[in-house]
Amino acid sequence: MGVLKEYHRMGIGRSLFEMAKKEAKQQGYSFIQVKTVQMGRYGIYGDTNRFYLSPGFKELEVFPTLWDECNPCQIYIMAI
Repeated sequence: MGVLKEYHRMGIGRSLFEMAKKEAKQQGYSFIQVKTVQMGRYGIYGDTNRFYLSPGFKELEVFPTLWDECNPCQIYIMAI
């Protein structure tokens, strides 16, 4: 799931996340996990990482070669 850059900072991503979180909780899940490129690797992913951190996601682990060596995979997790 993602939001086109021209629609960032309009609350769309936050609304999508809140709906997904609510649905996951109703389905009986205890955690939400997201994956993105590790913070600091590319400037464009800094905003993505900060977006995940802002509602309370916590850094779990980085898999340096899950996708490939140029795109280390950052795993965030949140209890719901």
